[in-house]
Amino acid sequence: MGGSIGLIIKQERLNRNIKQTVLAKGICSTSYLSKIESNSTIPSEDVAQPLLKRLNLMLEEMPLEEENKVIEDLYALYKSAILSRDQEMVRESLQQYTSRKINFTNLKNFYSYNLYMFRLMLIVNEEVLQIYPIYQVLIKMEADFDDKQRFLLNLNLGIYNYLIAEYCTALEKLEDALKLVNYSSFEEWELADFHNVISLSYFKCNEYFNAINHSSKSLKYYKDNLLFERAIDSYIVTGMAYKNMKNYQEAEKNYNLAKKLAMDYKLTQYKGMLYQNLGSLQAIQENHEKAIEYYTLSLSYKEGPQQVEGYMITTLSIVKEYSKQNDHQRVLSWCEAGFSKMDEASIQQRSNIKSYIHHLHIYQALHNNSDEFEAIVKKGINYFEKVHDDRHVQKYSILLADYYYRNSRFKAANLYYQKANEILFRKKSITKWEDL
Repeated sequence: MGGSIGLIIKQERLNRNIKQTVLAKGICSTSYLSKIESNSTIPSEDVAQPLLKRLNLMLEEMPLEEENKVIEDLYALYKSAILSRDQEMVRESLQQYTSRKINFTNLKNFYSYNLYMFRLMLIVNEEVLQIYPIYQVLIKMEADFDDKQRFLLNLNLGIYNYLIAEYCTALEKLEDALKLVNYSSFEEWELADFHNVISLSYFKCNEYFNAINHSSKSLKYYKDNLLFERAIDSYIVTGMAYKNMKNYQEAEKNYNLAKKLAMDYKLTQYKGMLYQNLGSLQAIQENHEKAIEYYTLSLSYKEGPQQVEGYMITTLSIVKEYSKQNDHQRVLSWCEAGFSKMDEASIQQRSNIKSYIHHLHIYQALHNNSDEFEAIVKKGINYFEKVHDDRHVQKYSILLADYYYRNSRFKAANLYYQKANEILFRKKSITKWEDL
């Protein structure tokens, strides 16, 4: 029994969090299992079957023509999933693959199978821990990949790191993929997808010109092929990049082009997001009334049970606008509205909106002069540190430092100003103040 069996055994062992010594016990030596898992030796039936039994694995054997057809079908799903982003369709279609363990005779097919599966699992938002074994095995196999597979690996690793908020690492992987673009053949939709992905990472890493450049490349393909939802995504990224460059006119132009597509093709699911972005654009220009007007429009498209997170994003935005104007009554009123919406959320939704509990409690404590203000802000900072949300650690550290400074608690103020500065340096990838 040859093919990809050793790599499958390793994958399943990692998936079940079993040590090599435990799996090998009574069957073979740990060193022999290590050779099997690296595919440097083919196990005999006397060794392979007990290992598979211990892992509760049943492998499918099939002719090469049939396994080639499996890869063709999976590639078709991969393409459809990337272009449509229909998570339910992908989740249902994936079941026929996740329930099977195929012993590929052609290792290239095994590599492609896992690269496609990894991306599909990212699309349906599988938990990071569930796909981590695939991540580990793919990295170890990279030396045997061709250029196209190496591109796909770096693309997948880029997306994986982006989703866990490791944006610099994500960009590093995606730039490695960019170097491979000219060394293999790609379909236009694959390149459009790549440009879309890397534009998001450039945006997160504050490289706005690069974000606009790559977003415009994906936008051209999406518009030419009438993929209007994907085109809206590209317009929004471009708009956000222009906004952060303080080119508000270009930002508004791109948001309005996205809004026109949403209106023309009745893509109502985008309207809440688009009005949110238009509101944010007015907010940064201190046009408070216009910002709140757009935010209120955004909320009108976020009333459904599936829109809890979007509702919380916009509610917090409204709270911020009233906070800027020191309108304590309206801040407190909208905080209460946010808490009420949280009560309607399902258990799963509550895990996704946990951060908003801290945001709203901080604004509530600030505007009702709560005696618990200090403790509430500290609790929020601790939470945002745990989830690696540097932006809000920095923001609330400044808030708390200012509070301490006003109350002549200079040592405590210094600690939190220092924390905010450390994040500033990290964001800019510098270590010395002279490089600011």
